[in-house]
Amino acid sequence: MIRSTVPHVMVIDDDQAVLSMVCDALLHHGMAVHPFSEGRKAMSLLENPKGPQVDLVISDINMDGMDGFDVIHKVKSIHPSLPVVLMTGQASLEYAIRAMRMGAANLFQKPLTLRELIDSVFHLVGLHREIRLAEAGLKGLARETRCFMFRSDELDIPSTVMHLTDRLVPMGFATPTNVDVIAMAYHEALVNALEHGNLEVDSALKRDLFSAKDAYSNLVLERRMDPEYASRPIEVLMEATPLRYEVVITDGGKGFNTRKVSRISDETLTRQCGRGLAMIRMVMDEVDHNPKGNQIRMVLLKKRAK
Repeated sequence: MIRSTVPHVMVIDDDQAVLSMVCDALLHHGMAVHPFSEGRKAMSLLENPKGPQVDLVISDINMDGMDGFDVIHKVKSIHPSLPVVLMTGQASLEYAIRAMRMGAANLFQKPLTLRELIDSVFHLVGLHREIRLAEAGLKGLARETRCFMFRSDELDIPSTVMHLTDRLVPMGFATPTNVDVIAMAYHEALVNALEHGNLEVDSALKRDLFSAKDAYSNLVLERRMDPEYASRPIEVLMEATPLRYEVVITDGGKGFNTRKVSRISDETLTRQCGRGLAMIRMVMDEVDHNPKGNQIRMVLLKKRAK
């Protein structure tokens, strides 16, 4: 069956106001939306062989009956590779860890920052569609090194994430249920390198989806066309062996004071902006920065069978 080019997104929330707001935002960006106020009815659609091919599920956690954790468990049992994004009004470190371990691709705190949610949806839909196409021919790959060099005005983050993730499942560093989580971590690291490193854009400039002016995105575009920022380099190095999968991203920015990198906390996860590093550290087995603060090294280790 040929998959439609229109992304199909399932949204589950028993709060009608939130459900309507999220669905309206998705429809505004040309997506086909399947809204549900109950998890069980939504799962019935996923189990229907004649139903639409859903690209992404967005679900609230705190619902009567089937809650968000029940939803993600059921989704992964039906379609292991289908990405799930969770929303909650009670974000905590415990919630985040549980969500990531169950295979959630992202966790958003209410009240939602719609622009960030929409960006995540577009990224995950594209990743879900294309990474599956790249996996079939890679089984048995034992060792590989890749090195990419970009200017700020050349970096295509979705394509680069594809190159960093297409080996994960075939080499045994991820499963179809959690590869999207790892991909999102790489995505956050590349965004940090480009926008905060090379372009020196402050995340505090971010605004919501329906605001009249998006100062953050406007400044990103402006600086990608400014020769001073556009020519700064970004190097992406991937080294994969049977037991270790390492990605190192180095930007051409001024760096930051790595001593200010704090431990992951509930407060870190509930911030509307600046959660990227916390997510990366939750997903990876090892994360560190160089002394200058313009390089991040992320390592996944092969889990030995017990």
